Amino acid sequence: MRETVEKIVKERVLPEVSKVRRGWVEVGRGADGTPTMRVDEVAEREFLRGLEEEGVDARVISEESGEMRVGETPEVTLVLDPLDGSHNASRGLPFYCVSVGIADPEAETLDDVEEGLVVSELLTFGPGDVEEKPVVERPLVSAYYYGSDRMPVEFSQGRFKLRCLGSVALELALVGKGALDGFVDVRGSLRPTDVAGAFGAARGELAFIFARNGRELDPSEIPLRPDFRFELATARSEDEARELFEALKEDVGIRVAQRLFGKHPEGLSEHALCGKLGEECCELAHAVGKGEGYGEELADVFALVMNLANELDVDVLTELRRKFRRVFGCSDRRSSV
Repeated sequence: MRETVEKIVKERVLPEVSKVRRGWVEVGRGADGTPTMRVDEVAEREFLRGLEEEGVDARVISEESGEMRVGETPEVTLVLDPLDGSHNASRGLPFYCVSVGIADPEAETLDDVEEGLVVSELLTFGPGDVEEKPVVERPLVSAYYYGSDRMPVEFSQGRFKLRCLGSVALELALVGKGALDGFVDVRGSLRPTDVAGAFGAARGELAFIFARNGRELDPSEIPLRPDFRFELATARSEDEARELFEALKEDVGIRVAQRLFGKHPEGLSEHALCGKLGEECCELAHAVGKGEGYGEELADVFALVMNLANELDVDVLTELRRKFRRVFGCSDRRSSV
């Protein structure tokens, strides 16, 4: 099956994608809820036609059209991102790929993906293609954190060299090839179709750590649905992946400081700073109310607000107590530190 998939991608999909003009035009919405561009539509169409021509009966779970059937009795499940790096492809940037995870017909979770392929004009990455990586002083890591307030201190201080190239599957393949030392995405927007090809190709050779809403996930907990979202850290070993994962785990105190000072390097006004910290406390109050386990962090941040307010002689205590009573429905005693 792997050879057939590779043939379809190389002989049908990639050549047709390279011919598309005005590929950035949106033609609909994908099963993952994101816009489908013309290049995506062409790539998926050519892949499905290729399966038909090769006589492959398949269950296809695609980022664009969701679950489909080709033929009568599926012999395989293909978890397809027909074009990972659509924006790159639509603009003529040659950094995009087709990602395909391969599993049995009844596959339900990412853990069921047994092998996979990532195919581009630059490289083909499949089982057995993990290569030795160089020993470097500063790891070269692909990091996706834009749109998030979770850039960790280790990254901002230059502990890693950072890249963000616009094709998750291809970047995961480059980790396997040794060109990148790791990959992290903390936006909470990755989908199984993004990673199934590389996960299947490098199974047992690369370490994948998945998480959602702050909780680590096993691959068996990730359904093969294009709308399921998660975070990811990947490296050559469990220790390296764990190091990246721990660096990017959300720490509430650091999050507050980075949100305020990282985005406002010159600092906010003193009154605005107190107000922002108060907003953080209310966010955490909601989290505690939902049993998310932020009690200690909440107390720390609340104490920080009070200390800062006292130092600046700013009266925010009354307002914070009022907000806490509204959120918790509790007394001043419970909302005090």
